[in-house]
Amino acid sequence: MKNTLLGLSCAAILALSSCGKDNNPSGTQTTAVDEQEVITQFVSVVGNPNYVDIQAKATLLNTSITTFLATPTDANLTAARVAWKNTRQPWEQAEGFLFGPVEDENYDPTMDSWPLNRTDVDALIGSSDVITLSYVDGLDGFSKGFHGIEYIIFGPGGTRKAADITARQKDYLKFTSQSLLNTTTALMNSWAASGDNYAAKITTAGNGSTAFKTRKELFTTIVTQMAGICEEVGTGKMAEPFTERDSTKDESSYSHNTTTDFINNIQGVLNVYTATYNGTKGTTSLSALVASKNLALDTKIKTQIQTALSSMALITPTFEKAIYDNRDKISNSQTALATLQATLEGDLTTFIQTNIKD
Repeated sequence: MKNTLLGLSCAAILALSSCGKDNNPSGTQTTAVDEQEVITQFVSVVGNPNYVDIQAKATLLNTSITTFLATPTDANLTAARVAWKNTRQPWEQAEGFLFGPVEDENYDPTMDSWPLNRTDVDALIGSSDVITLSYVDGLDGFSKGFHGIEYIIFGPGGTRKAADITARQKDYLKFTSQSLLNTTTALMNSWAASGDNYAAKITTAGNGSTAFKTRKELFTTIVTQMAGICEEVGTGKMAEPFTERDSTKDESSYSHNTTTDFINNIQGVLNVYTATYNGTKGTTSLSALVASKNLALDTKIKTQIQTALSSMALITPTFEKAIYDNRDKISNSQTALATLQATLEGDLTTFIQTNIKD
């Protein structure tokens, strides 16, 4: 995400829409919601599974690249491209809770700095430097990670053929893919009980956690990150290429996956808010906690998330083209994101400060 699905199903949008309906006219629900269980569900349904998913998809990506390097056909290149997009999906959704080791250990900028410094990548490929895993690991984030892989397997315009990928590009691709996999593994392990167990620092918030002295501090951090990705998409990822009319500054310009990245970012906000990931829904959530005390606010937040997702689905045919030919749809999305951000930073933050007591 560091600056440098269209595939969101109709079912997901419809499900979100139905979540906002409630026949209780009072604006509150009577069922009490356990704050600790909200935290536990965030970790067990969203946080840990999301990071496990990223690592699993990165493993498949690395395998597909290994297959392509052994048998460099266009069919195998296409398979690698599909695997790359599949890995982007869980990663971009995880940006809905960008705190903890992903930032503290610089995993985010290591994997996802953009736009790619193509000049430096071309220079190192054209040099006589021996490209190894340690060499790639030592590169600046803008010269490796997701977008380094993207550049090689898609190429400018997304039309690169297998036969056009040189031996040096293959060396770079091999080790950049391995470096990405290693980083996703480290990120997964940072939350795992068998690893550094950051998840326990979340679940013990207010009860001995060294990261969060109170539950209020944790909930505030979660909401801040939800709002932060809305801001990042609207005023960062969208704004710079849109304002400058420069598609080379798009997040995933070689693959034309930029709009899908945006959608997955806000899907990540929805995941966190509703304790839902990849078809699994938690027994309770931040949404349920809000609804138990202020149903109108819960409905407002979910409606605004839906509006943002729907607006981005209208950015066609690709963000790279829309910055020239469909600018009103991008502006509409920026407005929807700003509205959602303001609600999260305002109403939801106030709710947390008022209602979370410990």
